[in-house]
Amino acid sequence: MPKKISRKYILYVGEMKEWGDSLQQYVAEHKLPWKFVSIVSKSIDKEPLPETDLFREIRIDFNSSTEIKEVIDELGTKLIAAVNRNEREIPNFQKLIPHLPKRLLVPSVDALTKATHKPEMRKAFWKYDKSITPKFEIIDAATKEVTKKIISRLEFPMIIKPAGLAQAVLVQAAHYPEELESILKTVFRKMKKIYKEMKGRGTPKILVEEIIEGDQYSVEAFVDAHGAIYFCPFIKYITSGQKGFDDFFSYEQSTPATISKESIVKAKEVASKGIHALGLKNSVAHIEMIRRDGQWYIIEIGPRIGGFRETMYKKSFDIDLGIQDIRNHLGKTPKIPRVKKGYTSVIKFFSKKEGIITKITGIKKAQLLPSFYEILQLTYKGEKAVFAKNGGVYVFRITLFSKDKSQLVEDKRKLEKMVNIETTRTRKKKV
Repeated sequence: MPKKISRKYILYVGEMKEWGDSLQQYVAEHKLPWKFVSIVSKSIDKEPLPETDLFREIRIDFNSSTEIKEVIDELGTKLIAAVNRNEREIPNFQKLIPHLPKRLLVPSVDALTKATHKPEMRKAFWKYDKSITPKFEIIDAATKEVTKKIISRLEFPMIIKPAGLAQAVLVQAAHYPEELESILKTVFRKMKKIYKEMKGRGTPKILVEEIIEGDQYSVEAFVDAHGAIYFCPFIKYITSGQKGFDDFFSYEQSTPATISKESIVKAKEVASKGIHALGLKNSVAHIEMIRRDGQWYIIEIGPRIGGFRETMYKKSFDIDLGIQDIRNHLGKTPKIPRVKKGYTSVIKFFSKKEGIITKITGIKKAQLLPSFYEILQLTYKGEKAVFAKNGGVYVFRITLFSKDKSQLVEDKRKLEKMVNIETTRTRKKKV
């Protein structure tokens, strides 16, 4: 009989979704002694997932220190790591951290606060090195006096960002005083409701900062217990504005990005300053940056793996972000291959006009493209299409991958021509 494996526990805060399956598959294939424990809020309105040899789900009240301690005590010395993947779960992770054994490698509660609340992040950057961040103002009201103060300190164009929301929700650009005043009033009016729906972090406030116009990029990195940083390859952005949308979101992300070695060195120097400014250690970091005239600036740093980055890095470089995140929490050096396997692009499709979706064309044809990899649809015919700046999400996103760059370029062009999202302002009455 085969010897039974004595499992060691890796604790995850929140639900383990598709990436949880891939982690379990990796553990099974490599015969690792790990079992994943997903600790989920009791308030979730779903049936618990069944326990297996590699997975267990536990429901608790994160506001109860007693329940948290009971889980930690039950796992005991077999608990070898505690990890968070979802930005919305970071407040729960912060409640868990003080009760974890000191031997576990986790970020500090203070660092997580700075890295998830935009005003606190900007303050930390500004205090550490003013050159790595745009000039900004933090406000909690939309009055004429507040608007005047902003205009006296900052130059147009400006970007308006709710402090504790993700996915560019309600993010907008203002180019003149009247537009700034109007946007601030609109965002404050909508913010309370959307904070509740999206589990926004902290007290609702708004960050207003000068827009640095330039090329946008992101990069994932791992920060160990000593503050050493291990960077993945960079990812290039195309913004909604570059594609003619009256909205503010990342239209396309692609990798590998073409950047000179000298420029990458400068980018890493700036990113490292930002990470150290936050005091972030024992964590993955999702870093968004802008380059203008050879100078790099930080948009933000999140203590999490960026959306769909696992797919992009796995396809283009065979980097398994989930496994490297665990290795980092176990005190092992992340393994980050640099050999290019192919080209990956993720494209988000919003409608050009808000309203009820009456027709979506091109999705089936898109899946026949040689570079097609996967699609995720969030909004369907008969549902309302809403711009990101008004609190909406994309209708669907498509991931393309090819070993041949010219094939990927061809398929991207074909994809943009075949996709069309039609909307109407009013629902048609049923006869």
